[in-house]
Parts: sequence; structure tokens; C-alpha cells
Amino acid sequence: MFKKLSLKRTECYGTCPIYQLEVTPDGMVYWNGEGHVSFMGETTFQISDKKVQQLGALLESFDYRIFTYKEGDLMATDMPYCITRVEFEDGYINEVEHYLGDRDDQANKLKHSLTSLEKFEKRVERIIGTKKYVEQTLYIYHIHSKNMAYIVAAPNQNEALNLVEIDEECDVMKIGKDTTGSLYSYVVMEKERKGEFSE
Repeated sequence: MFKKLSLKRTECYGTCPIYQLEVTPDGMVYWNGEGHVSFMGETTFQISDKKVQQLGALLESFDYRIFTYKEGDLMATDMPYCITRVEFEDGYINEVEHYLGDRDDQANKLKHSLTSLEKFEKRVERIIGTKKYVEQTLYIYHIHSKNMAYIVAAPNQNEALNLVEIDEECDVMKIGKDTTGSLYSYVVMEKERKGEFSE
């Protein structure tokens, strides 16, 4: 079992997500979003014992302890790194700096190919549940009261209501999914309800 597991994604020439996280055996996840992610800054959250066991099993099945990084045959510039680091219970530490511009197309089926490493990294993130912190799904909400109407994009109804200032009773209707690719909640439109819009 691991004592600490960390994963870090670095900047690229573009809008690659920049963040780092650390997981401990009690299921605590320490997150720090640094750029191009939905949750900027530091926070913590908890994952279940089952997910911690899944991470331990993944490390074992991938033989992460003995993984040695070998640069690929092809290289693309201006790509980010994915850096994983595991401290095992006996004190042994392995750190892998994976440059995502490296490719080893001749060895994709090998257990310790760069393709397999990338799948391993993504599997770690799926188990931890980083998607909502990296790129949350936003939905479109129509919020209207007697005097005001809003169209907002937010991950849930509570956050949608937090985006607008309504001092009176209002109705909220979920319209659909936001397709702009925005990482953050935002107000699409607001309108004062007069005349034909009045109740």
C-alpha cells in the first residue's frame, strides 16, 4: 500500500489544465488548482476506502514501484508533463516525469509503454474523481421572478442562484447543457421584466 500518492500536471503552450493533488491512505485528497481548471486554489475532499484500495491495486497491477521512464521515439514540443510520485509504506519512493510529447508507437502493447503509462495516469484521476475540479459540467438555468429574469450557466441549481441577486421568490428551470466549453459559472443574460413579462 502507498503512504502518499501525488499527481501533477504542468503548463503547456496553450490552455492545458495545471494542477497537483496528493492522496493519503485515509482517503484525504489535497488539491491545488493553478491554471485552466474549474477549481482554482487549494481544497480537500475525501474518497472512500474502496477507492483507496483501487488505487493500491492499480499501483500493484501496473508495477509502478519498478517503472523506469524511457523517452519515446517521437517528440512533440510545447506539451505538458504529468508527474506521478508514490511513497510506499516501507519508505521507497518512485517518481515518474512523463513528457506528453513523447511517443513510443513501436511498443504500445507493452505493460510499461508510454501509452500504458498515460492510461495509468488517467485511471488514477478517474478513481480519485478529479473531473469536476478540472472541467466541471455546466448546465443552463432559466431563473425568473416577478421583476427579473436570468439565463445562467452553472454546475447545479444552488450555484446558479448564487450567481444572481434576487430578493424575492423565484422559479428555476434547467434548460440543458452548456456547450461553450467554459470552465466557470457565468451569467448568460439578465433582463428586467416589464410590460408583457409582468405577472
